[in-house]
Amino acid sequence: MSGRFLLKTLFVALAFLPLAAPAAAQDELNDGPKSLVISYRASAEHRVAFRRYLATNLAPRLRAMKAKGQIADFRIFYSWYRQPAVWDGLVILRFPTFAAVSGWNALERSEPGGLDAPGLALADPVASYSSDLAWSRNPDDLKDGEVYYVIPYEYRNEGEYRDYVKGYVLPQFDGWIETGALRGYEIYMNRYGTGSPWDSLFIQHYRGLAAFGKRQQITASVRDKLRNDPVWKAWSDKKAGIRSESENSIAELIAH
Repeated sequence: MSGRFLLKTLFVALAFLPLAAPAAAQDELNDGPKSLVISYRASAEHRVAFRRYLATNLAPRLRAMKAKGQIADFRIFYSWYRQPAVWDGLVILRFPTFAAVSGWNALERSEPGGLDAPGLALADPVASYSSDLAWSRNPDDLKDGEVYYVIPYEYRNEGEYRDYVKGYVLPQFDGWIETGALRGYEIYMNRYGTGSPWDSLFIQHYRGLAAFGKRQQITASVRDKLRNDPVWKAWSDKKAGIRSESENSIAELIAH
């Protein structure tokens, strides 16, 4: 077998190896996921009542769990509108340790998705995703009643996607914060993601309705500046082959 043939074979084999995840990503995976993202669907008939239930029933119970150290934090979002493929309510639980997740798992045996009997009469807990809060800025600067834009993505390769977020996404988000339109953001990675409905979940916190109304204008302005950065431009040119985006949500934070 010739040396040229061996070299060609090696190149072909390497081409099909998965991209290595960055060191920071490997560190993140040394422990179990400490965030749980739960989505709920209510019928049109029960949508108003379920929103009220989340704010007046579930939120106090989650605050009590936080006071006992059973959870580190939580957020409850409610979508502005009823959409075909989007949740009505979204709850994100953050645990102090991975071991603390077992307490929630025990609760799930009698209250799926944390819903007691009155809650289950109003909505279904559609799915729960074990996740990592991989990137954030001002994650605890939460404001009830303000605008949150939630975007789910699927990617083809985790290591490549993490590099893409650092090189393309974060410079934009930081630029939007500098304009004053965005208060902060959180990006969750589905630890056991295998595609639909999402591998990563972006939550952007807008300063208010007026700022959100200028989203397209501000996005274009920040991107115009970033195009002078060759690294950012390179990621921009190939982003379509790295990830795909599904239906977005505009939501309000109703409790935290």
